[in-house]
Amino acid sequence: MAQENVEIVTLVFEAWNEGNLEDVLPFVADGIEWLEVEGVPDSTGAEVHGQAQVRSMLESLYETWEHYRLEPEEVRAVGEDRVVAVLREVARGRASGVDVASRWGYVITFRDGQLARVEAYRNPDHALEAAGLSE
Repeated sequence: MAQENVEIVTLVFEAWNEGNLEDVLPFVADGIEWLEVEGVPDSTGAEVHGQAQVRSMLESLYETWEHYRLEPEEVRAVGEDRVVAVLREVARGRASGVDVASRWGYVITFRDGQLARVEAYRNPDHALEAAGLSE
C-alpha cells in the first residue's frame, strides 16, 4: 500500500501540472482536509474542506497564474498511510508577470486509497519534521 500511495501522489501532481482536475479528483476523498500549515508570508494558514472546495482552490490557482507547476523533487512513503513530498514550485503571475520559484513540503495522509488530509508547508524541512523524518 505504501508504494501505491507514492505512485498516486506522483500521478496527482502530474495531473495537477497539466491542469487536468478530472484526473486529480478521483484520488481526493469527499471529506478531505487540505491545510496550508505555512503559507505565503503575509497570511495565516488556510484550510479547505471537501472535494468541492479543493476543486475551487485548484481552479483559482489556474486562474491566478499564467502557469503553475509543482515539480516533485522527492516523494516517499512514511508508514503505510502517509507520504511526504518535497516539491519545487515554478509559476508566473497572470496579471503581474512575476516569476516565482520556491520549494514546498507536503505531508499527505491516505484513507482507502484516497488523499484524506494534505498538510502544505512553505519550508520543506518542516514537512519532513512533521512526518517524523527530520535528522
